[in-house]
Amino acid sequence: MGIGTALFMSSILSGLVATAVMLVFLYLPLLWGGVFYDSLGAAGALVTKKVDGRSRLLGTLFLFIGGVLFAFFYGWFVLMFTNGPFPAPEYVVFPYSTAPVNLFYPLFGLVMGLGQGIFLSLITTFIVTDFRPLEGYRNAVALILSYLIGHMVYGVVVMFFQAQLLQLLL
Repeated sequence: MGIGTALFMSSILSGLVATAVMLVFLYLPLLWGGVFYDSLGAAGALVTKKVDGRSRLLGTLFLFIGGVLFAFFYGWFVLMFTNGPFPAPEYVVFPYSTAPVNLFYPLFGLVMGLGQGIFLSLITTFIVTDFRPLEGYRNAVALILSYLIGHMVYGVVVMFFQAQLLQLLL
């Protein structure tokens, strides 16, 4: 299988899985009645101008499309570290399995997710707190925390799956 096909297939699968896990973490505070930011409603309300089932469905679609697109970016880094001039450090667990787990990739994904979360939360915090027409979506602290945690979880999961799937496909 070619590198492009392997990257395409692994990005779709790892992007869908990582986005689903990220959404679970974003909505975990609902279980204990904590403060959370309704990312799905907020994303969909950009189009519908209100928060309802339709806006949450659109928000889900937007987040999953974005998750798959960003998975390509993360997969490119995996390929760079496996086939490129910058080899990844070997923090291997289960070295005799079909696809050994190199803990470098989830750790690198954590750092990339933290950077992505900081960047997006800063940008959207200024936009949301100043220009958001829906009053309930102006809570900057909930937005920042959810974006940081969500993107860090996404980074760990997507890099783990990208590294494992690309090992198996190439």
